[in-house]
Amino acid sequence: MKRKLSMLLTTVLLSASIAACGSQSGADETTNETPAAETSQTENAAADTENATEDHLARIKAAGKITIATEGVWAPFTYHDPETDELVGFDVEVAAAIAKKLGVEPEFKEVAFDGGLTGVSTGTFDMMANGVDVTPDRSETYDFTDPYAYDHAVVVTLASNDSISSFEDLNGKTTANSAGSTYEAMGIKYGTTVSNVDTLGETMTLVLNGTVDATINANTSAQDYFNTTGTTDLKVAAVDSEVTMYAVPLAKGSDNDSLRAAINQAISELRADGTLSEISVKYFGADITAE
Repeated sequence: MKRKLSMLLTTVLLSASIAACGSQSGADETTNETPAAETSQTENAAADTENATEDHLARIKAAGKITIATEGVWAPFTYHDPETDELVGFDVEVAAAIAKKLGVEPEFKEVAFDGGLTGVSTGTFDMMANGVDVTPDRSETYDFTDPYAYDHAVVVTLASNDSISSFEDLNGKTTANSAGSTYEAMGIKYGTTVSNVDTLGETMTLVLNGTVDATINANTSAQDYFNTTGTTDLKVAAVDSEVTMYAVPLAKGSDNDSLRAAINQAISELRADGTLSEISVKYFGADITAE
């Protein structure tokens, strides 16, 4: 009887031991499995790390588009066709041609001039196409591409105004220009009180009605306004001897090195195949893409 009891006890203990081993093995297998949520987090982290190592050009190509800041109110550089309301202009077509060379779609974002520049520096926009001229001050904040067009700044006054015939004559006078523009800075430099407006039309209207004495603007834009409106009440009173170079501003830093190189290559090819000249003649009646 004792022997049977002993054998029974041994069998029970052995079964318990086997069960315990099986339970431990299961626990180990469960512990070694990675939950789906943790796997997803790991994969996302890896993707973020990979994205962080890509530069701006790589991210643009991955997105398949490039965001371009432009005013849409400064003819003939960037404006809306009066019949179709389509965004058109010299800068619009040049930027679209650059995007095509990069192999991506252009996505235009219409903003005020200073907002466009700020957006480029903060990364809101990939680039800006709006007759942005290269200046020493801007070069401290932006890395510019090679120029794609050239112009001159001019002073526009009433045709009857004989008191202004040079930039120096602007001292103590009033002018109107877009906020953040080079022309606003030039007005301040020459001692004017500047009124900020959003569009070229508003600028010219303020000169026409005598609200301001003059405006400083691009010669190409002034001539286009004269030709489009047929006005004889305005004139170019002075021309700046220094050449204005239009280029694409990019946020400063090595993140944009390959993007700047790619845009420079695009500009070079567009100039070589005659595309830049063709677009310029379309909007200005002359080629402003050669210095």
